[in-house]
Amino acid sequence: MKIMIPILALISLFIFPWQVSVLAIVVASFFVPPAGIALGLIGDLVYYTPGAAFAPYFSLFGIASFALSLLVHRFVKTRMISE
Repeated sequence: MKIMIPILALISLFIFPWQVSVLAIVVASFFVPPAGIALGLIGDLVYYTPGAAFAPYFSLFGIASFALSLLVHRFVKTRMISE
């Protein structure tokens, strides 16, 4: 069931505007952390235009959400074990 959220985020890259896709990537990353990087790279393949953007923003958002989700997962696992 956890794999359905990254699949829906992948589909949102092709259907919805980029703002919704970024939100879907961040949410998917909280359930499956490597999904942030993978979906960010796919998002850059879909939306990135050389010369029109300064940086590949989807990849940057994917890496940031991956790092944030790892911190959240580590904190949640630590809190569950200690209680």
